[in-house]
Order: sequence, then C-alpha cells, then structure tokens
Amino acid sequence: MEKDIWYIIFEKKPDNTSNKDWKKLNRKSRSMIRLCIADSMLINISIEKTAKALWDKLGALYQSKYLDNKLFLSKKLYNIQMYEGDLVTYHINSFNTIVSQLQSIKVKIKEEINALHCYALYQIHGII
Repeated sequence: MEKDIWYIIFEKKPDNTSNKDWKKLNRKSRSMIRLCIADSMLINISIEKTAKALWDKLGALYQSKYLDNKLFLSKKLYNIQMYEGDLVTYHINSFNTIVSQLQSIKVKIKEEINALHCYALYQIHGII
C-alpha cells in the first residue's frame, strides 16, 4: 500500500489502469494520509478531493513552518549561554534538548559543535 500512496501522488494515471481502479487507489491513498494526520489538522485538508491535492495542501501549510522552526532552533542553539549561578546540568540538558529537537527535524549537528560547547564550559567554569 505504501508504494501505491506515493504512486498516486507523484505519477499520472497509467493508460492500462481503469478509472474505477484509479479512483479506488486514490481513495485508499487519501484515507491513509488522513489517518496519519492529527485530528486538529484535518479541517485544513477536508475539502481536498485527490491524494495529490491533499499532499500539496499539506506541503503548502506546513513546509514553511519547518523552515521557521529550523531557523528558530538553530538561532537558539548558537545563542545559548550559561549564566552565573546556573547549574551545569541544567545548561547541558538545555543544550542537549535543542540538539535533539534539531536532529528530530533532520538537521545535522556536527560533533565539533558539541565538543566546542563542552570546551567553552570548561574554559569558562573549569568543569567537565
């Protein structure tokens, strides 16, 4: 079924496929996509009649938010600071949380960034 979903979204109807079969495949694909969507998001895509239209609408709604989130988290990572009186464990947890959030949206964090952060903590606070 997974191949069918992508096939219906990215390919044109083959000549050897009947309209009835194509509509059935489209209906299954729309259903599968909708099952993966949170209930609160369904209102945004409820009027779409084809799997391709549904997929395109999702892209239009959420793709730019991905870029905004990526920029926000990257900026947050590069501006993270540990202030006097903060616990080191709290600061490291905050850093690791941001790194995990970036990795969850497929942003690659180089090992050098983690190493530089640890080195900076050592230089500033004599720890780690």
